[in-house]
Amino acid sequence: MSLLFEKAVAAFDADSASLAARGDVGSSDAAFDVPTTTVTEFAAAHAELAHPDRDEWTRIPLHEPDSAALTGEYVVYSEGLTDEGMFVYYDADADSRKRISREAFEESSLCAQIRFWHSDFVPEERPAYYDSPIQSPVEPSRTVDGDRFFGDLRSHVAAERERAREERERRARDATPTEWCDSGGDGIPTLKRTGTNPDGEYEFAVAGDCIPEGEWSIRDTFGVYEGNEVLLHPPNAETAPGSFPLRATVAEIRGRRLRLSVAWESVEDRASVGSFLAPKRHGYGAVLLLNPVPFDREREAIDDVESRSSLADALTGRRRLTFGSDRAATSSTHDVELNQEQQEAVEHALLADDVCCIHGPPGTGKTRTLVEIVRRAAQSGRSVLVCADSNQAVDNLVVGSSTESEADERSLHAYAQHGAEEFVLARRNYRRSSRSLVRDAYGTTRPEDADVVASTNGSAAALPPRFDLVVMDEATQATCTSACVPLSRGETLVLAGDHRQLPPYSASESPPESAGGLSIFEHVYAEGGVYEGVGVQLRTQYRMHRDVVHFPNRRFYGRTLRNGRDVSAVAGLDALRGFHVVGEERRAGNSYVNETEARLVTHLASEVVAEESNGVGPADIGVITPYSAQVDAIRDSLREHVSGGERITVDTVDSFQGSERDAVFLSLVRSNEAGRVGFMGRRPDGPRRLNVALTRAGKHCSVVANWNVFRGRDADHECTDLYDDFHSFLDDTGRLKRVEPEFIPV
Repeated sequence: MSLLFEKAVAAFDADSASLAARGDVGSSDAAFDVPTTTVTEFAAAHAELAHPDRDEWTRIPLHEPDSAALTGEYVVYSEGLTDEGMFVYYDADADSRKRISREAFEESSLCAQIRFWHSDFVPEERPAYYDSPIQSPVEPSRTVDGDRFFGDLRSHVAAERERAREERERRARDATPTEWCDSGGDGIPTLKRTGTNPDGEYEFAVAGDCIPEGEWSIRDTFGVYEGNEVLLHPPNAETAPGSFPLRATVAEIRGRRLRLSVAWESVEDRASVGSFLAPKRHGYGAVLLLNPVPFDREREAIDDVESRSSLADALTGRRRLTFGSDRAATSSTHDVELNQEQQEAVEHALLADDVCCIHGPPGTGKTRTLVEIVRRAAQSGRSVLVCADSNQAVDNLVVGSSTESEADERSLHAYAQHGAEEFVLARRNYRRSSRSLVRDAYGTTRPEDADVVASTNGSAAALPPRFDLVVMDEATQATCTSACVPLSRGETLVLAGDHRQLPPYSASESPPESAGGLSIFEHVYAEGGVYEGVGVQLRTQYRMHRDVVHFPNRRFYGRTLRNGRDVSAVAGLDALRGFHVVGEERRAGNSYVNETEARLVTHLASEVVAEESNGVGPADIGVITPYSAQVDAIRDSLREHVSGGERITVDTVDSFQGSERDAVFLSLVRSNEAGRVGFMGRRPDGPRRLNVALTRAGKHCSVVANWNVFRGRDADHECTDLYDDFHSFLDDTGRLKRVEPEFIPV
């Protein structure tokens, strides 16, 4: 059907409308081949169009002959009289109702007055009642070459695979297998070579002292599976050939034994390596180098999507997008408290035939909106796949902040089999969930028995291609390649995310050079997308104090956000503060530490915790920083100096996305004479990370930095204008304070 008809139904005044009265309704002057079956099916799904006199009658509103403006008249469609159904109008000449067949109706002048209810027909001008943010059908903003697009996706998978292998190998070569495993890496610390098979594969057995008593599974104990690539370390690195450690593939696992196939193409001194491997000896070790499964899944999904013309055409902008599904008409509103944009997002997602996007800036109720979409789709009898790139994001939709005793009303848990029982929910790969509630409540339900299945994008590869609707959250963190996995399992795709926040993770530090590295959300919806703007932006934010949201709204969202409620500041504090402090950064491995900023953040947090009357405790505070080494330094300092400091959440920007706290302290870390700010000064990552950090706060946000560095003119600093703007905003509004390191009382 069409969005226009949905709006027409809403505008149609059934109480005052009258049955169309005509004399001769013979053949229409214009030849309109209107698919009336689709129109009547969609109309029949709307309870508000039912005729009050007869249950089998459905009223179909008429529009003007040359426009979509409503006439205040309708024709009646009746099922059951014939296989094709009948149409009824008022014969003015005979002064009585008259029934005509579908065939006769399609040739009549009346049929021309329902043509705009089908997406094949588009009026020249929108009627006054049509206020949709999406103009259906949607023409593509640009078209991309299909062969090149899917070729780019495959190339991206191959490049990411190699980068992941190289990065893991670089780190694995610097540690012994025991050190690697002790630090949490997957691998087998001690192996004994036991033989060679006829295929030239080397047989090993796990040393008895490194596997727990009663355990026999190498897979479960060490996280190593058949098909994995490993790095084989020798018993004695000093006496081993220089090619060690060796790349190898796990050919077979049986109990505590495994066979390895050495990647001889990467070995220079093959003879000496072969001689070294020949004797049976103890002391080998293997660390996981690469699990090829995620990359293989993406490659297979890309092939599948490319082979399905409708999906391929939608991703490359080679077709018009239509909004004609009856999911909206065959379901009813559940969450009556949704605001206007949330309602529009639900409506458009349910009507979408191909793709629809929901742009959900921080605090705008994106999760609540998605839950309503899933509830209504399930009510309409559709099977739904709910997915995201990470287990954390999936579980946020499944259970949110639910506990064993109380369900979060913004989560699916509140409405699934353990709640309102509206649908049956299953969690694919539930063992990977960090939430016991997810594992206990949804681990026993088989996906094939569920109406709604929740899964990560990658794990969706194990599901059959049976889903009517795929709802993907955090779609701005899913590459086009990873999105192909769930997309290959469904018909219609609803993407939700915020392209002003973090992009997808990549093993490369450089911005993506092809479509493969872009998020699926950006590829479709963002500036330059194939269907730019094809969706609804949620515009009312409920999380942040007006002063906290002011700068992100102006800088990142073009002043499109409005405040939906009055959020009070932490008592005794301005909602937003900036601190300028010149500390000294210190390199810590691949990360950075700034102990001066760690001390200042500790002092600021201690002031908030000490004031019991403000209602903000340690668990309500978050500390965000770009660098993992600074995370460790601040955690240690808080535990030492702040009462309950161990309950304050401290994490990197990337890990904090999706979370929120009443009070947030941001430490930007970098402080050096050269003016280097690292990745926080690189586009597009730098601005997005700053946006994420600032918008985690509800009542209070403090930003600690050496502003001289972030406003500097280093050649690699691409975001000077951003930090200049933020600094000026803080300074001009009296929110910036200068702190001398020696006066910090921590």
